[in-house]
Amino acid sequence: MKRFFWILVLSYVQVVLSVAQPVTRILFIFDSSYSMQARWESGSRMDVAKRLLGELIDSLAQVKEARVEIALRLYGHSKGYPPQDCNDTRLVVPFGPDNHQRIKRVVQSLKPMGTTPIAIALERSVEDFPPCELCRNLIVLITDGIEECGGDPCQVSEQLQAKGIVIKPFVIGIGLDEMQRRAMECVGRYYDAGREEDFRRVLGLVISQALERTTFQLNLLDADQYPRESDVAFTVMDQKSSKIHYRMMHTLNSLGMPDTLSGDPLVTYRVVVHSIPQVELRDVQLSSAKHNILALPLQRGKLKVKTAKVIGYNDLKVVLRSEEGAILNLQDINTEARILVGKYRLEVLTHPPYFTDIDIKAGEVTTVEVPVAGMLSFQTVASGYASVVDEKGQRILDLDEQATRHLIPLQPGRYSIVYRPKAARDLFFSVTRDFEIISGATTVVKLN
Repeated sequence: MKRFFWILVLSYVQVVLSVAQPVTRILFIFDSSYSMQARWESGSRMDVAKRLLGELIDSLAQVKEARVEIALRLYGHSKGYPPQDCNDTRLVVPFGPDNHQRIKRVVQSLKPMGTTPIAIALERSVEDFPPCELCRNLIVLITDGIEECGGDPCQVSEQLQAKGIVIKPFVIGIGLDEMQRRAMECVGRYYDAGREEDFRRVLGLVISQALERTTFQLNLLDADQYPRESDVAFTVMDQKSSKIHYRMMHTLNSLGMPDTLSGDPLVTYRVVVHSIPQVELRDVQLSSAKHNILALPLQRGKLKVKTAKVIGYNDLKVVLRSEEGAILNLQDINTEARILVGKYRLEVLTHPPYFTDIDIKAGEVTTVEVPVAGMLSFQTVASGYASVVDEKGQRILDLDEQATRHLIPLQPGRYSIVYRPKAARDLFFSVTRDFEIISGATTVVKLN
């Protein structure tokens, strides 16, 4: 009957995991401290925990389709209390295939002895997970008490998660009081086992959750709230550690629907769509009981910036800025870009820069035509220092001080050029010439 219970708990997981999945590595951190001698219904806490954990390990061994490996770390298992030994923790069975019976034998041989160094046990668990490209690392902490060695299990757990070493741990508390429960809830997903039957149920629940996988799709909604937007890069990452799970180009299949991706119900995701500007979903928690649909508004129009002639410009760039001035995108002149609906400031890096405000509307093309540049042809007998200033007194650019011939594209308008030969050491050798630039024409300024 007991074996049937565990198999029933895990049976549907086998179906989900029948396709290729990452290896799920579950590290059991087991409390063997002195307090586990306390009486608990049909026996001591240790006796009940050993029996039920043994049943679970037997059932895990039967889940052949799942790519699951388990390991066992103990604390409080080798040094008596008192005195207190806060280094009394060790990985006794490392990860590996078919080690279930070995773990079970170790568990069955345990005798409650020492103290409760939870923080140190968690900290040292870093070394228990060998490097692996395609692994989900989980910890199941089973304890009947709280930290007794002055460490901070909550802080250590946060560090493990932030570094991407483990997903948020599971914590099973055996007979903890209210204050102790509150102290352990920050360590991970806390489950209370106040009674023997609770412990059996919680063990099954934790392992079924640990092995669950699910699916999701990312719907990018257009102005009509239909998932018709696509062809944009996106990233799906662990929000806690920033570990990337997917980075790909969004695609609609032959039925016009986004492709389905495999997801992890234990991970809190952050989804970033690399549109212009970027948009994102935070705190994404997938449900294991259904196919998940993530919807993100992505109403876009097109921006086309063009000029009839690109005279004298090499790789002329167009800068898209937010209304607050932040740079959102660079594009080349005479190209299109898909932009989220909204109001923006456009800057074309001509001389002088061309500015305009734009309003992108869904499904429409916003076209900006930049006036055709004219050319300044500036010639001198000797090299010197020269600057172009507009009629408002703003500096436009400085010319190459080594050259005597200059061919510079400028936007239509009136300008002045200020020049002084290098060899001249007197301010009064400066020369100023006013000139006008006309679209598509060349204005010649000579200083002989």
